Amino acid sequence: MPELPEVQTVINGIKPKIIGKKIISFSSYIEKLRYPISKFISKRIIQSKVCEIQRRAKYIIMHLSNGESVIIHLGMSGRIVISESSKNYLFKHTHFVIRFSENIELQYIDPRRFGLIVVERSDILLQSRFFNQLGVEPLTKKFNKKYLQTICESKYTSIKSTIMDQKYVVGIGNIYASESLFLSKINPNRACITLSEKECSLLVLSIKKILRKSIKSGGSSINDYVMATGKLGNYQNKLKVYRREGLICRKRSCQSKILRIIIAQRSTFYCPICQV
Repeated sequence: MPELPEVQTVINGIKPKIIGKKIISFSSYIEKLRYPISKFISKRIIQSKVCEIQRRAKYIIMHLSNGESVIIHLGMSGRIVISESSKNYLFKHTHFVIRFSENIELQYIDPRRFGLIVVERSDILLQSRFFNQLGVEPLTKKFNKKYLQTICESKYTSIKSTIMDQKYVVGIGNIYASESLFLSKINPNRACITLSEKECSLLVLSIKKILRKSIKSGGSSINDYVMATGKLGNYQNKLKVYRREGLICRKRSCQSKILRIIIAQRSTFYCPICQV
């Protein structure tokens, strides 16, 4: 599933192409993704301009000039391609197309169909069911040592499942949770309550560092993810533990093998020597 860096990379790719463009048409080629695709989307967005594009958690939000916002989620395998609308070419598994002025179109492609597109009023967007239970953004000042300490001080659940819980901090999935904990030298199975103030501080810094590095590299192209340009991300080549089960730890002074365990029904990768 695309995580925060992949979603941010998509936004960085589409933003310069469609900001200020007018929506000419909307076409859907399937009735339902994660939720049914509303028959009223066209009526709500056509002839309006794209004013801004932002990310909240793993959602792409296009704010329109008419006070509406288009929300897109990539689900497990979704991707977005920007191209010239005059080509009249649909990719396999293209489920909807938004066509813009100046011969630009956005195709949403999703083999597994777990993504979504909905339209909400911009003024009540954050109160909608998609956003009203979300935690803080990890790349903001609100996500800091004190915030993480407060969460951890009475929790006995694992630190990995906690930093992946969207009600506390958003956008961190399996890849970046594993990588951040390795950088922090914290065992992913540690109970939150056992983390020291220093470890909380280090983990916050590690999460921010890993996410920023991945965004700079265009995200991790694992499974179905590609950028809006059609190119692959590059951060998967820099992963230290994720999907490296049985391979030697990349820390030069360590000869231990990376292990895989299951935490909260998700594969978790870590070094038993470096992470305590």
